[in-house]
Formats: sequence, C-alpha cells, structure tokens
Amino acid sequence: MDISLTIDSANGIEELESLVDWLSEEKSLRGRVRLRRAVPAPGEMGAMSETALVAVSSGGALTALMTSLRAWLAQPHRSDVRVKIRKPDGTLIEVDAKNVDGRRVEKALRSTLLARHEE
Repeated sequence: MDISLTIDSANGIEELESLVDWLSEEKSLRGRVRLRRAVPAPGEMGAMSETALVAVSSGGALTALMTSLRAWLAQPHRSDVRVKIRKPDGTLIEVDAKNVDGRRVEKALRSTLLARHEE
C-alpha cells in the first residue's frame, strides 16, 4: 500500500524534499520512500506538483512513518507547514504543524492508517 504525502506551504517543494530525505533516513522506511512529480498536461496551466509516496506493507513501517512524520513536523522551522496524508482508498488526514501535539498527531495517524490497514 502506498501512502501519499503532499505539503501545503510557501516552500512546498523544498519542504517535501526535506520530508523525503528525513523519512529515507528511517531504517524501517529505507527504499520505501520516493518522490512522484506531476507535470501539467500540454495546454494546461499550473506549476509542477510533487507527492511523496511511502510504500508500507506492515504495521512496523506504518509506525515508523507516524513517528518520523511527527518528529519532522515538531521541528521549530516547520510552523507554516500542513501535510496531507492520503491512503489508496481516498482516506485523508491533514496535520498542521502550527498546532502539532505529538500525541494527538500520532493518535490521529494511528487511528486512520493502522485501523484500516488491519482490516
């Protein structure tokens, strides 16, 4: 299962690249994180967008993703970042770094990602 992560921020692409680098350092996630670039179709206007995809097939990888994402968001210079986390079935959770409470973030991620993963 691929979990997609997108960033809403003034520096969205840079922040997403930072997040990909951060997650790639996590032992349980090495080789599971990649950047997907979406370029507008010919004739369409708009900027290139990017999404990070994290392949998770076990509870351990999901737990590592939750823990790493919480730690990345808690860094002081992330105050204007919002991360959108989407599962393949369309389930979406948004986490705003301005109001990040580590336990609340992890609880929300766990209930959204783990509960449905175990079904």
